[in-house]
Amino acid sequence: MNEVNSITNYVVVGGGTAGWISAAILSKALRNQPHKISVVESPDIPTIGVGEATIPSFVDLLEYLQIPLAEFVAKTGATFKLGIKFVDWKQKGHHYWHQFGEVGNKIDGVDFYQHWLKHHLTTQKYEFTDFSPAVALAKQHKFFISSPEHPTNLSKSTFALHFDASKVAKFLKQYCLSHGVEYVPAKVCDVTKHNDGSIYSLVTDEGKELEGDFFFDCSGQRALLIGKALRVGYTNWQHHLPVNSAIAVQSESRGEIPPYTESVALEHGWRWRIPLQERIGNGYVYCSDFCSDENARQTLLANIERPTSEPRKITFTTGVRQKIWDKNCVAVGLSSGFLEPLESTSIYLVMRTMLKFVQSLPSAQLFQPTIDEFNRLMVNEYEYIRDFIILHYCVSERQDSDFWRMWQHMELPDSLKYKLELFKCQGRLMDNYYDLFSHESWYAVLEGMGVRPRSYDPAINNSDDMLVAQALDKSFAALQVSASKCLDHKDYLDKLIAAFYRATA
Repeated sequence: MNEVNSITNYVVVGGGTAGWISAAILSKALRNQPHKISVVESPDIPTIGVGEATIPSFVDLLEYLQIPLAEFVAKTGATFKLGIKFVDWKQKGHHYWHQFGEVGNKIDGVDFYQHWLKHHLTTQKYEFTDFSPAVALAKQHKFFISSPEHPTNLSKSTFALHFDASKVAKFLKQYCLSHGVEYVPAKVCDVTKHNDGSIYSLVTDEGKELEGDFFFDCSGQRALLIGKALRVGYTNWQHHLPVNSAIAVQSESRGEIPPYTESVALEHGWRWRIPLQERIGNGYVYCSDFCSDENARQTLLANIERPTSEPRKITFTTGVRQKIWDKNCVAVGLSSGFLEPLESTSIYLVMRTMLKFVQSLPSAQLFQPTIDEFNRLMVNEYEYIRDFIILHYCVSERQDSDFWRMWQHMELPDSLKYKLELFKCQGRLMDNYYDLFSHESWYAVLEGMGVRPRSYDPAINNSDDMLVAQALDKSFAALQVSASKCLDHKDYLDKLIAAFYRATA
């Protein structure tokens, strides 16, 4: 067996959330090995630092990096997120929830959804997410973190975070610098290559050359390395997800802080509302084929109170890089692809790319099968999330604008068509280990959008309907009582932050 020589010199191009998360994960993974990590960040290029929402895996990242939750919340203006409230998506005046965590419990070994479905068809009682601990808390603007040592009926709720992306980038930058990462303030203006086409060095605007063994492209949509230097193509998914623009603006907080993201469907797309400690992040995601920038701007401003910043325009092309890893370069964040922020997956994909890379950590000799498998899995990740986002649109009953009527005849990816056809038979979902979204997430959106299977799983006929009905009544009532006894979300934040500063005084 040949001796394995490790890569030791890693260069991250671009800062922002993607660049500093990449450097943080890499420094943690390589902590017991000789290595050098440099982040090259241009001080002249601003990041897209609008309010960000995440999914529960971000909390797992903090644990992986050994960053205390209270410290992160205190220093980044973060708030907690229990899920997403979708308003006007099925039709105007209707809303539903996509929760974090589990919904109900299996009964007699069969999925809770099947038992709920039969009961609901008979009684028209309860929504599916009425049995979600996260939704019970969110509706009352309460918050609670369960203790493994003291489980309750709220324990199956999980949570994520809202935060200011600019503050998080600065926080993670300090984390990286304290863990030996080198910061290089410079603008990359050229790339030199080896004879085999791989990257040899970066050339800055001051004429300095920065060599590396392996590079991470976190340069955003400019894709300086993966796109411009290595010329890796981009698979455009606009025909599946045609929204391509957003207007973002900040507004004053009104005091109360709901522990959830709100997504409201509008005439040509949808708007987000992300509550932070000191302000609210707002945005309108729309399709420019149906809506002008000025129309979008006026619509967004008409739906918020007391804006505190100038509206910012963001454009994007939905899709994924044909190869996220090519030669000695991995694209991370917007340089690797873009999926609209409807389910808050952008930071997850940054994390997932880097964690998958460190699981595939190459030696100094790069093996093509390792690269190919990484690319296969990462493109699949993008495709699964793409399908879940399309689901929110394609089953809508809205026909009040050309934008929504377009979805009535939109061609769906074969993978999504198959999943919908399977579900519509007996409410079953295909098992897919690599799908980010759990069965409970699919059930929540399918049911929330009014997609109902023709029948249910006959296995539930083995259960006593009366006992199931009694169990549902008891479970629903108990969740409401337990949630009502928890602290208000804002009070929980205040208590957590005060305790952190007392402990560090």
